[in-house]
Amino acid sequence: MKSTARGTFAVLAGCLAAAGAGAAPAAASGGQVPVPVPLNGVENALHVKAPELSTGVPVPLPGRPEAPRFTTGHMLPQPLLPAVPLSTELPATRVVAPLSDLTGDHKIDHLGLATPGSPVQTATPGASVNPPLSGPRADRMGLPDVALPQAGLESPLLKTTPGAVLDLA
Repeated sequence: MKSTARGTFAVLAGCLAAAGAGAAPAAASGGQVPVPVPLNGVENALHVKAPELSTGVPVPLPGRPEAPRFTTGHMLPQPLLPAVPLSTELPATRVVAPLSDLTGDHKIDHLGLATPGSPVQTATPGASVNPPLSGPRADRMGLPDVALPQAGLESPLLKTTPGAVLDLA
């Protein structure tokens, strides 16, 4: 391969690496991806000023589940299916709708709604199961004892503190 072709490939690879490295942090910054909402068609269709809308899409990041552990009296580790924690941030959203054209009253200019970003913590449901046998018993020479079967389901978790501000000016 000629040195000019090698140089071209090196430059191309460098550009792709720089573009990939620059795009990854922008998409994951703040736990959300910004979403532009084009509302220009509203102005053309209804002949009024379009509202302004800015928001984002939350990106859930999985956490580390609690490792199953063996406990006394159970044949299987507990919990058998661990809950997986997820965390993200609800995006900040802002909507400003002009009202002076709709109401005909120029004292009321716009209606605004803003929601600040707020953290969200959640976890998937987990499950615990124990078969109808106990663990090995020393007094029975290592044989298990018959026991009642057990099954349990951990409830899912959702914690957040959303809020909103409505303004009419």
